[in-house]
Amino acid sequence: MKKKLLSLLLVTAMLLAAACGNKTQEGNKDPQPSQGEKEPSGDDKTNEGPAYVTEPVTIQFWHTMGSGALAEYMNDAVARFNKENQYGITVVATFMGSYADVRTQTITSIGAKDNPQVIINGMSNIMAETGTLLDMKPYAQRDGFDLTGFLDGVQGSMYYEDQLTSLPIQRSCPVLYYNVDMFKAAGYDEIPGTYEEFLVAAKKVAQVNKVYGFEEMIDASFYQNALIASLGADGLWNKDDSGAGCLEDGSMLRLLTDWRKGIDEGWILAPGVNSSHDSMYQGLYNKTLASFFASSAVLETISTYAKQSGINLGVAKMPVYGGVGGVGGGGDISILAANNDEQQKAASWEFVKFMMSDEEIAKRSMATGYLPVTKNSAELMTSFFEENPFFKTAYEVRLTCEDVVSSVVRNEWTTQVATALSYVIQDRSMSPQEGVDYLKSMEASVFID
Repeated sequence: MKKKLLSLLLVTAMLLAAACGNKTQEGNKDPQPSQGEKEPSGDDKTNEGPAYVTEPVTIQFWHTMGSGALAEYMNDAVARFNKENQYGITVVATFMGSYADVRTQTITSIGAKDNPQVIINGMSNIMAETGTLLDMKPYAQRDGFDLTGFLDGVQGSMYYEDQLTSLPIQRSCPVLYYNVDMFKAAGYDEIPGTYEEFLVAAKKVAQVNKVYGFEEMIDASFYQNALIASLGADGLWNKDDSGAGCLEDGSMLRLLTDWRKGIDEGWILAPGVNSSHDSMYQGLYNKTLASFFASSAVLETISTYAKQSGINLGVAKMPVYGGVGGVGGGGDISILAANNDEQQKAASWEFVKFMMSDEEIAKRSMATGYLPVTKNSAELMTSFFEENPFFKTAYEVRLTCEDVVSSVVRNEWTTQVATALSYVIQDRSMSPQEGVDYLKSMEASVFID
């Protein structure tokens, strides 16, 4: 097992110092009932256990839903909670960027003692190791919040050393978006079942329609990780953090070779250095690009704009080597213990409980493309799935895959992988083999004994 990176240790020390210097006394001498609970009476009113909300309180919530249907949903959800909760809780929601942006800015804000109360955070179990996330289990037990109904594959980051430090609020999987008419013009009524066969089809689609047949953004832990894992490796890194077996078993070289070949031949569009997923979507809307991988989280947004652009959109399970598949990804909702008093924590739990109710999970899924994470929420969407087959396709993929393995080396290693991909795929200054060799040279500096 590999040790943690020095940088993570330094961050951990900083966060622990901030957390330990700002602890508040647990409990409340005169608790009021949590939403949906009966008020304690007599001897039950003690200062043991988590506090109830006893006064109006404002909490800060940092999230990652900043545009399109995602932003519309988040704005609506927060507005509904602020209006409907019975305690006078006001949530101030702020879009902070990506999961990495939220994590970085949260770390900084904790040191400055100006942190939010609730965050949506990727790799939450890494942050849980610092001791800055609140254990929500006492609140869940007190309120009878069901923790047994979460789907397999989304539970890996919920607990840290038996503490409930996060809940899986945003879960998605990669799927293939494509122009149905372009594929039909090339003789394909449906997407072939494997990545190898799909690449053959995408090349023909490009030739027949005189467009780019396919584009794949550099998102190492999502798209590339799924393809490498389908070749038999653990993924971009070994599950025990012992290194990157994909460099030795040929899976990284296979991925880079196939991807680069299509770019060199002119029918796969290489992502530009400054390009984004949004620019890739525009290729679909402008009818210059026939297909691409993207997250199911943008299903509603892409469907809406494709319809407005007159595109006959198709959504298929992600073709991978040897079949279809993918990996799960997304963010967790957590409450910060650092620098927050008991009323802020209690109010934060009420908001988390609202956001993670089965009804709200279903509402969020239907409004965005993030997938239901509990059995009950999925059952609430049965009719919706039948009427919206794209969402059903994504959900079926999510049932067969697990979240990306979390690791203390994930950020550093995926950054190195992205660098190698930029050399091989974007500016083509390295061959696929040179890209693998570069990663081998960097492996020892990331996976420290």
